[in-house]
Amino acid sequence: MKRSFSLLFALIVGIALSLAAASPASAQGKKGADQENRVSGTVHMINKDTSTITVRTRQNVQRQVIYNASTKYTDRDNKPAKMEDIKDGRRIIAVGKWNDKTQLVAETISIRE
Repeated sequence: MKRSFSLLFALIVGIALSLAAASPASAQGKKGADQENRVSGTVHMINKDTSTITVRTRQNVQRQVIYNASTKYTDRDNKPAKMEDIKDGRRIIAVGKWNDKTQLVAETISIRE
């Protein structure tokens, strides 16, 4: 009798903890969808026809960054820059949102040396 009570108590506590852990995670997932994302690394290739920049990250992963007319560019000192300032081998930090093809649509691109 005492043992079944202990098992029942453990089961109830386990379920309560599971539900408590799941609630913040689902709320955080919704918040995360609205958050801006970031890609930083070295420019590997620029394709002006498709308005994409291929960036190689520190983990040696290639990411696609899409730029458009509304993308803002800054230099190392946070001064305005232009798309033409981005060259192969330069480091950039792009901030924006992921599209359905897991490409980052950049709102801002910061160009580093």
